[in-house]
Amino acid sequence: MALRTQYNSCMYRWVEHPSEAELEVEAEPPADVLAEATIAFGDLLSDARLEELEIEVRATAHDYPALFAEGLSELAHHAETDAFIPERAAKMDLLGTTVKALLAGHRSEPQSLVKGVTYHHLEMERRGGLWRARAVLDV
Repeated sequence: MALRTQYNSCMYRWVEHPSEAELEVEAEPPADVLAEATIAFGDLLSDARLEELEIEVRATAHDYPALFAEGLSELAHHAETDAFIPERAAKMDLLGTTVKALLAGHRSEPQSLVKGVTYHHLEMERRGGLWRARAVLDV
């Protein structure tokens, strides 16, 4: 299990499974959950740094849990098709259940690819003063 703290109120943790990885994120406000998930996703894929770049991503869903999954799916798509490894959200705008983000990162061949984001154990909700999110990734 890897544990990392980004800000005082943000953190993520990877829970390992045989062919999956479960991501748990805690943050406040909800946009910080998505920003912290971006950092976690990049840490999962690569530590090699080649060309620095920024990309813009957009995701829309019917609720926050689905938005969390859709955002992670967008990251997986850019990792596979563009070899983009995110490092941080340079800008994160959340309006309802639509997120538009400018992500800073680098181009590198991912150490592993995320095949998909499952809806098994998917959640994103406010509990105990923080937003908590969880998703299982097929790796």
